[in-house]
Amino acid sequence: MSATGFDPGWLRLRLHWQGGRIGAVGVDLSRPNAVAILRGRPADQAARMLPLLYSICGAAQGVAAALALRAARGESVGAGVSADALTEARREHLWRLLLDWPQVLGLPSQEGLLVAGRRQLQAGGFDAWATATLREPLARIDEALRDLPEPAAADVRLLPALTAAETLALWPRLDAAFAAAPSFHGSAAETGALARYPELAGAPPLRARVKARMTDLAEASGLGLASAATVAPGVGRATVETARGLLMHEVTLDGERIADYVIVAPTEWNFHAAGVLEAWLEGAVAASADEAKFLASRAVLALDPCVRSEIEVSVGA
Repeated sequence: MSATGFDPGWLRLRLHWQGGRIGAVGVDLSRPNAVAILRGRPADQAARMLPLLYSICGAAQGVAAALALRAARGESVGAGVSADALTEARREHLWRLLLDWPQVLGLPSQEGLLVAGRRQLQAGGFDAWATATLREPLARIDEALRDLPEPAAADVRLLPALTAAETLALWPRLDAAFAAAPSFHGSAAETGALARYPELAGAPPLRARVKARMTDLAEASGLGLASAATVAPGVGRATVETARGLLMHEVTLDGERIADYVIVAPTEWNFHAAGVLEAWLEGAVAASADEAKFLASRAVLALDPCVRSEIEVSVGA
């Protein structure tokens, strides 16, 4: 729940465990209808609202909203790194790498380093600090991941980095149906750190995604990249590369009020019902229902939803 009381949605993963394996896997993703909240509002007011509605990636949401409005008013914006989106993405990576993954791996959490890293992001000098300070704790995570049971590798289509102008050739218009289940050349695809560093995809699945996050934090290649393009008169689209992947906004104006608004978030790509999560888990060996749930929780963390998640395990005879 955001500070405004707005619920950004939830992810529910349903597993059936029987005979030492995970059977059926179901992925349910509930997301709010942005247009129902924004339609009819003054355009600039709506753009100011979005960062407040989404407690995670609020800065990226704000950047995308502002750029989409500029494009709807006829001003396309070439690709460039948004300092706010970049800083936010690096904060997200720090949280996962210093708090969440150490907890999963039985390593000490690094709250002090997280606080120090956030301070460096605000004050400047993050790159030098990270090189000097994070090498050892990140190496411990990578080493621990080598001993972690992994799901079987699965074929996955990676979504390349795309500017707003480039997305127009793939998806001339966005709508609610596409936002709920986006596809790339007719298939589910993964966005995020691994898509930015596809050369890491040959490693075991969970380790590959954590390693990609580490690389992303250090190199930030394309992270925070933002752009906007005019789709049609009064219609603008913006893209922002967030920690979790490609965020797209498309706004349609009626004068200076919102007539339509579509948000396609990374979570909809990465937790697509026909995506890699189901391929990892269905048929996976698990000695108990608890082990099945633990394997699923690691897989969810590797794909990193921007909403709260729940895992339900039913047990067969």
